[in-house]
Amino acid sequence: MPSHITHTKSYLDIYKLLPGRMKKQYAETWEQYKIFAQGHDFLLLYMFSHLPSYPKVHAKLKVVEENIQELAVQYIGAMQQTSMSDESRFFLYGYLIHHFLDAKLHPLIVYETGNLRSDKDASALHLLVENMIDAYILRKDGIDPRRYKIHDLVTSNKAMSAETRSIIDISFEKTYGLEGFSELVANYNTMTRSFLKKLRYDPSGVKKRLFKPLDYALMGIFKPSVLPFCFDGTECLDYLNTQNEPWAFPADATIVSTKSFNELFDEGVHEIARMMSLLDEAIADRAADSEIRSIVPNVSSIHGCASGREYDLSNVKKR
Repeated sequence: MPSHITHTKSYLDIYKLLPGRMKKQYAETWEQYKIFAQGHDFLLLYMFSHLPSYPKVHAKLKVVEENIQELAVQYIGAMQQTSMSDESRFFLYGYLIHHFLDAKLHPLIVYETGNLRSDKDASALHLLVENMIDAYILRKDGIDPRRYKIHDLVTSNKAMSAETRSIIDISFEKTYGLEGFSELVANYNTMTRSFLKKLRYDPSGVKKRLFKPLDYALMGIFKPSVLPFCFDGTECLDYLNTQNEPWAFPADATIVSTKSFNELFDEGVHEIARMMSLLDEAIADRAADSEIRSIVPNVSSIHGCASGREYDLSNVKKR
């Protein structure tokens, strides 16, 4: 799904829609934890740190994109055994925001780009469109994507507490069988800042010129290439359904929509803000698991339908 900029923007936009009590309570801390909106992209570090067993680890990525309801139950259960700090809540909120924005936008993006889980070319195109959309989001706000300090926007200087790390480890191991997941989250902030500064920040255009030959070479391997600093924010328009044409969910052809990317984004932000409000109240009231399940639907971030569904490979746009 759309990457760093898009998820950070959704996180900050959701804050603007929260009820007054939450804005007042979290005014000073919401932005500090924006890194948590990178959600299950933290698993990418897990994959890279387990390259010898990459196929096995890659299979876990799909698992982590499912069963969000059980993670919420396990996380809140572990959190209720602690002081329930703002930080521990914010990790869950950021993670859920990422998941449900993916669930809202992925059906369109997958429909437009193909089955990224089984098709190499579609996977490369999906990644390319993610970077295009990040540039598009900035361009909509009148910002040159190459000159924007993305590394400052999406990272945080706040170090995680031992309490939050413990809650993350307990809940992710119980839900997904991932051990030591909090270490990846803690490292992600530092590594992402360095990565983004080196590969996404190009105010002079030097990186684009230097890497252009590599860009063409990679196009023979990845169709197309994925160098992110080459985009100016206009390239993805063909994938955003700006003409509101009918399209069907890749996992369920009976669900047909005409909504554009922008409409889905705005709809997702409003829906997730309502969910965050209800969830915050439930956590404060130490609600039972059944109430948590009624607030957090069990949908997949891969295709937006119920967890456990698969793609219909014939139900994607033919390009």
